[in-house]
Amino acid sequence: MAKKHCPNCGGELNVHPSDAIITCSYCGTSFTPEGSEMKEHYALQVNYTERDALDTLKAYLVKVPGVDNELAQKISLADLSMTYYPYWVYTVQGDVSYRGIDRKASFRGQSGGRYNSIHWEWVAESGHQEQTRQIRLYAGPKVRGEIQNYPIATRSRRFFNLEEAKEHTANVLFSKVSEDAARQQAIATTRNLIYSRISRETERVEDARETFNVTDHAYIHVPIYHIRFNVGGGGKAYEAAIDASNGRVLYSEIPRTTGFKMKTIGSAIIWFAIMGFGAIMTYLAYEGFSILPIPGIDPQFLFYAGIGLTIIPAALGIMTLFLGFRGVTAERAK
Repeated sequence: MAKKHCPNCGGELNVHPSDAIITCSYCGTSFTPEGSEMKEHYALQVNYTERDALDTLKAYLVKVPGVDNELAQKISLADLSMTYYPYWVYTVQGDVSYRGIDRKASFRGQSGGRYNSIHWEWVAESGHQEQTRQIRLYAGPKVRGEIQNYPIATRSRRFFNLEEAKEHTANVLFSKVSEDAARQQAIATTRNLIYSRISRETERVEDARETFNVTDHAYIHVPIYHIRFNVGGGGKAYEAAIDASNGRVLYSEIPRTTGFKMKTIGSAIIWFAIMGFGAIMTYLAYEGFSILPIPGIDPQFLFYAGIGLTIIPAALGIMTLFLGFRGVTAERAK
């Protein structure tokens, strides 16, 4: 750790060498390690209280298959805290004019309603693609994927207020990504998106003129509740995270009942039993025998039917186990 002084209030701060943007814990000013202040530092407003967050979690979990119908009454809070996570948000306008070549097919030698051959040839292609993208980049230390890839909403942003963070005893994380690095990453992401679309029209780009402009950018902290809870007053502690600005459940571990897990195993066993029957049927049909000696049934039909009765139940059995024992759920974007 190193010592840095806030350029606004002079407060002494402990910072890590990898910190690219530092937020003063005394006055709330954000600045670079070189001492340049951040002008566009925002945060999403806290609209959900701790009680609101817990009630939201309960209402969400009771809708998840396999949980106790009375889960809302059995949940007890073990711990609740808030963390402000840093994100960069860039609006990038990209404009690409390109020339390239693509393969086109021509059909030759028609006879009997069919073509005898297909001839491929390279033809010149040119075009223009223009896109404006809002790129969101997580900038803090290593976290769960649900937080790192969270598509944050920016409509309710306002200038960062340290007093609000202190009011919730929140931990404010520093950015590990500098403004310039975030800008370059946002442009590269937009460029990749445009060229991905171009690749659908042209197999190879031979020449391109491109322009990328950043029309808006902001450094935003998102307040997220971290909740640890028990079911039935003890036992395993489950974890969840909820956006304090809009109440969205980023993720939650699922306290599924033992009865549901047993039903899941039973259903999977049935699917795997059908799979075994299909495998035997396929083998016997391949060897020239029939497990169903019905006159008029083509052994080839039984062979392919057996393959279907092997593959499909196997996939359904695996899917049943995966969904039944999946440990984490997340609320979809609305």
